[in-house]
Amino acid sequence: MNRIAPLLALAAFALAPSPASGQEEEEERVLRICRQLGQAELEVGIEGMIRDDESRVPLPGATVLIRYEAERGMPTPEDVRVEADERGRYQACGLEAFREIRVRPNYRSRRGKERKVELDRSRFVDLEVDMGDAAFVVLSVVDAADGRPVAGAQIDFSPLPVSGVTDTLGRVAFRSIPPLTYGLRVAHIGYAPLETEINILTDQNAEFRIELNTRAIALAPIEVRVTGRDPFLLTSGFYERRQSIDEGYFATYPEIDQFIHLGQVFQFKRELSIRYRRNQLILLNGRPASRLGFNRRNLGELKFDTVRGIEAYRCSEAPPEIMNQVPNTMLLTDCNLVAIWTY
Repeated sequence: MNRIAPLLALAAFALAPSPASGQEEEEERVLRICRQLGQAELEVGIEGMIRDDESRVPLPGATVLIRYEAERGMPTPEDVRVEADERGRYQACGLEAFREIRVRPNYRSRRGKERKVELDRSRFVDLEVDMGDAAFVVLSVVDAADGRPVAGAQIDFSPLPVSGVTDTLGRVAFRSIPPLTYGLRVAHIGYAPLETEINILTDQNAEFRIELNTRAIALAPIEVRVTGRDPFLLTSGFYERRQSIDEGYFATYPEIDQFIHLGQVFQFKRELSIRYRRNQLILLNGRPASRLGFNRRNLGELKFDTVRGIEAYRCSEAPPEIMNQVPNTMLLTDCNLVAIWTY
């Protein structure tokens, strides 16, 4: 075992903590990557989570120094340094097996507790850094104009993954915050987002007041399209039927306004003429026109400028939404159906 294994991979994986009952299965799944990268028993890996030893808050960006113990008659591999990811998870693969190493985490100016590890196989090792006594911190978010509490404000700490939302009194409490200078981002709809810093001291109980300024909310522009389509005809399905029915006649008022009255339209449009079919059924706004006092002869009395649209086709080709308005007792053999839509 005289060779020094190359460092095959240094990576940080963002893994959510698993329940205690499944911890062994989680470690086995995670460390399988290192075993796949290694060469049989020559190389192994180590990984775990770096946390503050009191609050148990993960420390993203913390570094881990891995040092090999010197052994008589064997060369000592170089130190290995890896960095934790945004959730405080670290990983180093390609370490030399059957060697004793010392692992020490560091976060900013703090040095963590050193651990001695025997690399007879890949290991899962959690590390701790003593950041000092955790503090109890309360943040109060208020409106800068009148001091009213702002409920529902989102507060995010950095660089540690700590966050919270203010209650109805505009307050949110954090019971175990490691001492550090934190960046804060406070956001709430209707207010301009605020970014600031607070300095948390060791064993401190303190309340910080944060003021938000209101701002005008820019809404997306509303696009208005003029289609030229009559709203009533849209809701009645006129345009859909016009597009889907091939054998039929469809016209809106702008298309027939050259005529003087409605009776003239029936006179000159073959599709509407009684000669086109032996029988003719006229519907007015979806109901038989005869029930409303109109028939083929007196349709000219209907105010022409109130007509929105006309549609006509064989009764056998009429769509269900039209025929549902026709009584079953009406004779529909060799029939021409005309539907008139008015204001």
